[in-house]
Amino acid sequence: MTIRRTKKILALSALLLLALPVVASAQMSRVEGMALQGDFIKDWSAIFTYPSQVSNVGNLVYGELGNTSPSVITFDRSVGAVIGNLWEGRLGTWGVHLREQTPQLGQGDAASNPSPGIDGADPNTHSMESFDLMWGKKFGTTSFGLRLNRSFGGLEVNDPTTALGKVEYDFTLPGSANLHRNVIGFGGGIGFEMNPTTNVEAGILYQQRKFSVEDSTGAVLAKEDGPATFQVAGRIMWQWQPNIMVVPVFKYYSYDLSLRAGTAVDDNSLKGWQFGAAANWALGSNDLFVWGATFAQNKLKSANATASGAFGPVSEETETYAPQVFAALETHVNSWLTLRFGANKGAWYSIEDQNSTVPNNIKFKGADFNMHLGAGVKVGNLQLDAILADDFPNNLPYFISGNQTSDMFTKVTATYPF
Repeated sequence: MTIRRTKKILALSALLLLALPVVASAQMSRVEGMALQGDFIKDWSAIFTYPSQVSNVGNLVYGELGNTSPSVITFDRSVGAVIGNLWEGRLGTWGVHLREQTPQLGQGDAASNPSPGIDGADPNTHSMESFDLMWGKKFGTTSFGLRLNRSFGGLEVNDPTTALGKVEYDFTLPGSANLHRNVIGFGGGIGFEMNPTTNVEAGILYQQRKFSVEDSTGAVLAKEDGPATFQVAGRIMWQWQPNIMVVPVFKYYSYDLSLRAGTAVDDNSLKGWQFGAAANWALGSNDLFVWGATFAQNKLKSANATASGAFGPVSEETETYAPQVFAALETHVNSWLTLRFGANKGAWYSIEDQNSTVPNNIKFKGADFNMHLGAGVKVGNLQLDAILADDFPNNLPYFISGNQTSDMFTKVTATYPF
C-alpha cells in the first residue's frame, strides 16, 4: 500500500470520528458523550428542562439518527427544529420535535436520565409520541418559554367473542400497561439576568399519564389511580472567573405510578431530588474541562391496598448519592474535529430495599464507574456528533486493526444551525 493511499485512509478514519465543531450545539450526543447531565453545561439541549432557553439558542434543525445501545436495532430517532425568525421574530421563537420514542421526563431523548442512578430513570416508556411543541420569547434580559407534548396509543376491539374491548396505552410494547402510559404534558420556564455575571433559569414540567384496560362489555379491568407526574428544576450560571463558570443545579421530581384493578389499589410512586454544582473551565482558546459533584436521592415506593383504604405490604427502595462526582474534557483538535470523554462515579453510594411484610432489609454500598467517549466532525454547516463504542480506541476500525468494533458509533446526532 502506498504512503499516499495510507494517508487517505487515515484521513477518512478521522473524518468518521464525527466530532463537534467549535460552536457547541450538538444536542444530546454531546452531553452523553461526556457522561454528564446537560444541566451542568451550556448546550442548546437544555431547552427540554429549561424552556426559557428556546429563545436563546438561535435557528437550527437537528436529527437524532439513532441509538443502538443496548440492542443492535436503531431506535430513539427524531427530527426537530427551533426557528426564531418567523414573522421577523415578532411572535417569538418556535420549536417542533417529531420523535420515534417519547423522551424521558424533561429530556430530549429516551436514553437520558433526568437524575443520577438506577432509579433516576423515567419508568414510563412510549413509542407513539404525537407531537412536542415549544415557544419562547425574550423581553430585555428576561426570557419565557412554554411547552406542550402528547403521546397516545390505543386499541379498540369490536368483537364480542373476545374478552378484550378497549385499551388506551402504548400496547405495542410488552410488559405492564402501567409503565406504558399515554402522556399529555405542559411545561414552562423563566430565565433572567440577576447581574452582569449571573443568570438564573427555572423550569417546570407537568404531565398527565394515564392508561386503561376494558373488557368487551366496557367494564374497566385496570386503570391508573394517580396520573400526575412533574419535575421542577433550577440552575444558576455564575461567571466566577474569566475562564471559570460555576453552575449550581437543583431538581425535584415525582411520578405517581398507582394503579387500580377492580377493588384493589397499588399505591406506587417514584420521587427524587438532587442538588449539585459544576465548574466549567475554559482551557486554551476553546476547550472545556468540567468537574463537579451532585447529591441525589431516589425513592421507589410500592404499597398494596384494598378499596376500603386498608394498606397491606409496603416496600421501599432508597437510592442515595452522597455525592456523585463527575469530570469531562472536550478538546477541539482543529476547526472541524473535536474529541471528548467523561466519567462519573458514586461516592458513599447506597441502595437500600426495605420490606415491611417480613420485615427484611437489604442494603448495598458501592457504585459503578461510568465512562463515555465522544467525537465528531463539521461538514460545511452540518455538524455531526457521535458517542463512540467503549472499545473503539483499542480496536479502531476493522480495516486498520483487523479487530471488530461492534456498533462503532452507538448514537449519532446531526445539527444544522442557520
